[in-house]
Amino acid sequence: MSLLLKRRSRSETRSKPEIPVPEKPKQAEAMVEKPDKKMEKPTHSIRRPHASEQNLNKLGLSSNTGGMGRRKTSAELISEAKMFLGETPGPTISLLNTGGARLVSTRRPITPRESGRVLYGKVALAGRPPSAFSMRYLQNEKPSTPRQLPALSGSGPATPMPTRNGALLCQSSTETLIELLKQHSGLKDCCAETVQHINAILQELYKRVRKQERSFKRGFILGGLYGLVECSSPRVLLAVARVVLALRVTGSNLTGACKLIFKVARHEQHDSLFHEHDVLELLIDGLGHASPLDEPEACIYAYGCIRFLTASSAQERDDALNRNWIGLEEGLGSGNGLPVAPVSAPILAISTPTICPRKLTGQQTLVSRLARHGAVELMILHLQMLNEAGATKKLHGPPLHTLYQLSAAMRALADVCQQQQRLQLQLQLACPHLIRAAEVSMGELEVQANVVRTLSVLSEDADCCEALHHYAARIGLLLGPSCAGGQCSERLLAVLSRLGYMLGNILAKHESARIQYFHNDVAMEYLLNVLEQLNERTPTSVALLDAQIKLIRVVANMSVNSEVGAGLGNVRSLGSVLLTLLSKTHDELARKRSPEQQELLHATLGALHNLCFYQDKQEAIQPLAQGCLQSLIDELSASLARVLSSSQTVVTKVELARVLGNLTRNEQARRCFCEAGGLPLMVQQLTKQAAGQDYELRTCAIGVLVNLLGDGEQRGPFLQLRGAELLSLLLRGALEQEDWFLANIVCQALWNLLIDGQCAANLCQSGSILDEVSDLLADYLDEERLTTGDNDNEEDDPEHEETEDNEAETEGESDALWEDFALVATDLLERIQNNFDRQQQAVPHAADNNDDDNDVFIEEM
Repeated sequence: MSLLLKRRSRSETRSKPEIPVPEKPKQAEAMVEKPDKKMEKPTHSIRRPHASEQNLNKLGLSSNTGGMGRRKTSAELISEAKMFLGETPGPTISLLNTGGARLVSTRRPITPRESGRVLYGKVALAGRPPSAFSMRYLQNEKPSTPRQLPALSGSGPATPMPTRNGALLCQSSTETLIELLKQHSGLKDCCAETVQHINAILQELYKRVRKQERSFKRGFILGGLYGLVECSSPRVLLAVARVVLALRVTGSNLTGACKLIFKVARHEQHDSLFHEHDVLELLIDGLGHASPLDEPEACIYAYGCIRFLTASSAQERDDALNRNWIGLEEGLGSGNGLPVAPVSAPILAISTPTICPRKLTGQQTLVSRLARHGAVELMILHLQMLNEAGATKKLHGPPLHTLYQLSAAMRALADVCQQQQRLQLQLQLACPHLIRAAEVSMGELEVQANVVRTLSVLSEDADCCEALHHYAARIGLLLGPSCAGGQCSERLLAVLSRLGYMLGNILAKHESARIQYFHNDVAMEYLLNVLEQLNERTPTSVALLDAQIKLIRVVANMSVNSEVGAGLGNVRSLGSVLLTLLSKTHDELARKRSPEQQELLHATLGALHNLCFYQDKQEAIQPLAQGCLQSLIDELSASLARVLSSSQTVVTKVELARVLGNLTRNEQARRCFCEAGGLPLMVQQLTKQAAGQDYELRTCAIGVLVNLLGDGEQRGPFLQLRGAELLSLLLRGALEQEDWFLANIVCQALWNLLIDGQCAANLCQSGSILDEVSDLLADYLDEERLTTGDNDNEEDDPEHEETEDNEAETEGESDALWEDFALVATDLLERIQNNFDRQQQAVPHAADNNDDDNDVFIEEM
């Protein structure tokens, strides 16, 4: 028995549906990336015998059964589409589906650019320390000796002083070294030779201090060092800071050393100096003796220094991530230069070294050194101390500024944590403390924005996202104060954007987070309030659009869960918000196109796609909440038809077709969509794409057509639109390209069309269309056609063994697609022959024999 007959034997009995309406969608199968995983096969109605076996006998197939083959679940259809797209040459789209719903991605929020390395930039914090400062006031508590310039003549002191010979410096006493430094006290500009000489003295002094030489008091050594703090040479300043930190100073002396390092780190051209010695390790050791509450100024400048050194290419990383996101989508779009629909989870592992290899290599080295020396653990400890203080009394002044710089430094480390496994593990531990810091800093918008920005970057890492997903509802509560005020400032919109981006990343990965967030009534109320407030504003700024994009993505990714998606259909105001966004954004794009408006439109369509999929999975709840999606099915159907009729970009049409594919499973939605001219629109799109290059739009549009033809009143108008000729043309094109998936869907549309006895009779009278379809199906159902040439080269060829092994799986997947097509096509061929026989026998009641019970509906798009 042939393989086709074996597959057919499993579907010979079917359970007959009770009413001729679209069957309720079954619980979606778990979607996986591998397309070879089989789905459960649903049962179908009982086959009826047919009278003619003309083309079936040609194929040598048994003809004792008839009717439509098993109805494919949409999970299978989408899985097959994903497999086909993965095998298609050229740009491909990775569909991440979960039970028919799709995850929505977006670009990382843009970090505001600063003109240079400044401590605060344009941030206005009360009582903040200056970004530029003078070190002149920093003196030791002991009176220092009068400053004097080094002697230029040969008249030196009576006691012989060592020359600029390194060997003599090693033989000199520590007291002599300090006296040599005091000769350069107050020095600012100096030549390279002088810098080398002073640096050699400081290097020798550092070695002795590290050996814990206790011959002289600490104050005596510091008195000789602070005379050099106004020197313009960064190498000298770092050497002075090394000696000071090696003395294990605290208080103002530690603050002075941190300021010296900060002064050097402010200029990017000095970064190479930090690779020459252990000044960063000494800085971390010094901070370990400081408290962010008692010595906040030292922490402010130290963490500012770490932020500068580790974030030298953070701006480039933002640009690279977004360029990659836009470039990937533009490669799949219509080439109009606008970012297209986000259809996959964000790509996090961007190869930044290819963008800026020199900078990132040095940056990674510094970050690795900091991680090995416990910098992140120290940051977490300081974060805990600040959180504990903020829990009892609101932070203000220097401790609040410390939190600002600490969170910024941690964000800079997070930017490169993906290349540092140790750093990744450390930053995971910081996630709960950063969430607490965001709560503590409520009311201080600038500080909270910095903390949230750090969390949003960490949410891109899978391990950190794993740590964050337990706190999804708590993160959602941070939206509360944002919707309590009046107007939305740019900084507030930036906070909302990053909160939405972080939540979207978490909800894209973790099922438990979706359920947790949905069942937290307060978090959901805050989210709806923010969406309503933003929706009431005129979209005049990019920041407002970006915040809306990120928050709509939260809804889209949350609704991937079946329980949440079904529940969101009866949530107040959500349907009206999405419907208003759909209309408003489309109108704005008609006037002036912008990437942000385009992305907002696609995010809205992504959320509608997921929500529409689940609305038929439960009984309608009465009474419906005001403004919920279930109460706006009619308006949504008409609005989608209006947007589709005037849309210019192919990628937008694809997104619209996906939404309609889920929405038109609802009988009421089908009726309203067709009343708004939906059927001619879909025929028009398919006519344009019959020989077009956009495969995805073609398949989605045919899927919508399958659902529309499930209603008997739409079949006659479809014939008047020359729809039968269109389906015949699409079927021929699919079969000639051996696209079994597309041919499968076209056959299902033809099946729904031929269920109507009057339509079938009209087509049989014309003859040519059904004859062509019948010949095509009979030709391509021949198994010998597929196996021709498979056994041409049977000899053993070692050079081709590896290639054959690699192609075995692909060939198996293609065979599976053909088998599924063969099931549907064989039953369709039988129905065509039955209609021909009935027409020839002139059965009087043939026109009234409408088998609506066997309608086929595309359950998922």
